[in-house]
Amino acid sequence: MAMPAHPVNTRRKGPAVGPMSSSTPSWTDDLPVCHLSAIGFSTNQVYRADGGREEEHEFEDRCFHFKCDDIYLYGVFDGHSGVHVADFVRQRLPVELLLGQLTDVEDDFSVKKILQQAFLTVEAAFFETIDAALAEKMKLKLQLPEGLSDYELYQNYPKEVEKLQSLDSEIIGGTSAILALIHKGKLYIASVGDSRAVLCTREPDNKLKVRQLSIDHTIDNEDEQLRLSQLNLDVAGIQQATGLYGRGLAGHPTTRSIGDYSFKGGYRDIEVLSYAASEPVIAEPEVIGGLPITGLSGFLLVFTNGLIKSIEETTDTSQLNMDIAYRVAAEFQCQSTLSGVAQQVVDKVVRNHHDTYLSGMERAQYCQKRDDITLLLRNFDYPLWSSVSPLGSSVSPLPGYNPVTVPYSPHRTETSLSLFIPSPTPPTLTHSISQTPIITGIPSVTPSSVPITQPIFVDVSNPNIPNSPSSSHTSTIESQPSSGTSTPQKYDPTHTNSTGTQGSTNSDTQSSPFLFQRLSEPRDTNSQAEPDEEGYIEPYVDFTDFMRAYEAAANEIHYSQEA
Repeated sequence: MAMPAHPVNTRRKGPAVGPMSSSTPSWTDDLPVCHLSAIGFSTNQVYRADGGREEEHEFEDRCFHFKCDDIYLYGVFDGHSGVHVADFVRQRLPVELLLGQLTDVEDDFSVKKILQQAFLTVEAAFFETIDAALAEKMKLKLQLPEGLSDYELYQNYPKEVEKLQSLDSEIIGGTSAILALIHKGKLYIASVGDSRAVLCTREPDNKLKVRQLSIDHTIDNEDEQLRLSQLNLDVAGIQQATGLYGRGLAGHPTTRSIGDYSFKGGYRDIEVLSYAASEPVIAEPEVIGGLPITGLSGFLLVFTNGLIKSIEETTDTSQLNMDIAYRVAAEFQCQSTLSGVAQQVVDKVVRNHHDTYLSGMERAQYCQKRDDITLLLRNFDYPLWSSVSPLGSSVSPLPGYNPVTVPYSPHRTETSLSLFIPSPTPPTLTHSISQTPIITGIPSVTPSSVPITQPIFVDVSNPNIPNSPSSSHTSTIESQPSSGTSTPQKYDPTHTNSTGTQGSTNSDTQSSPFLFQRLSEPRDTNSQAEPDEEGYIEPYVDFTDFMRAYEAAANEIHYSQEA
């Protein structure tokens, strides 16, 4: 399919960085981004004994997350032996799906066929781009004499050998590809390779249900073993073979991918694969769907094998999907953006992996290095707790994970929040919470245990009621109980209190001044410490003495250093 006439974004300058970058400008650079999704990523690293880290190769992951009209399209591509194939697929797959191919299609069978055909069309288009390189490589090989070792060839024909290596870099390489499509209220997953899609949904009992929606196309997959055996291949021998990527299909990491010409058109040059009846590595995806998502509360995770391996090498977990899901759910409780959630999950995995290597413990031997990591997160109305979330919500998205509330929210709620201005007596911290605490592990205090006092209350939720004596959720700093009822006063450091409610219990002893002088009474007698339009009140702490003490200490240090 021909590329569409579309303005190309030429504003980017400098090297491309990150999974959404591309080595060349593309029409997809101007497609609208889906803001219900986010990306977290980290480049590959090799660890050194001194704690240092360095990249083993360029970042080879690519991805996109688009919203075009009523279609949502997400893709993650885990490239290997270069980034050129992942770059190509990232730019061409949207062409096969977002130019009207799905407009009048509603049944699942037709959508699946379009997704399958998109993968095969994109790979065929990529192979067309390397036809010239394949022809030139064949011509050069015919010009070189046979029977010479690689060393002898390089010694006698260095220019030709270097040219062959350059051509090989264009020909070899491939990518795992996983696509998530939301169309007509249904979710479809199409994939080749070992990247994963995991759907996490919150059930009515508030538990998190985790389902893997993709297939790992590796030599350990029984269905893939059966497919390869039907091609007359020795599956047991292939499983024992190792290569550049370790254990796999003659050293290849997956049994399905886009690209990888050496394992497709050139598979007969590989001894263990030469007996295959047809190409052993294929680009035909397995498609799952459509899954209705209307009313769904949860999130979709699409991630590369680098995340899987990093967690397995660190923890040896047998419930990897559940582990990742709960990591994400935990970050939903303390991040204010989806990007923060996705990136924080990746950052913690990366840090744990490096820390395991430095620990020298048993699992350190598995953590010598790690691959590129990309995590794509798509939210389906899953609560994102942040500093601007409405106060008073008592719903916790996950049992065991509870949000930390904030003392003030600009949103009006039914919960009345009161601010207490204490008297200048040395304070003790007490809590009075009449509603069920959101933070677990904090015992509520019964009214009988709260010291008797007459504080000044400022009802933040209703500025028109400056002195509200009651609150459904109050956290206060209160004075020590005394005989009778204390009344907040303006603090006077030279004043001696004979009743003992302020200062020491000895009426003949002058009370010690506080470094922070609390000015409980408002400066304007007509004002009752009412909040302004933005919800703030006048400061009641005088920092004058503190600043004097700080400057004196700083001058003393300065003079001592000069001496």
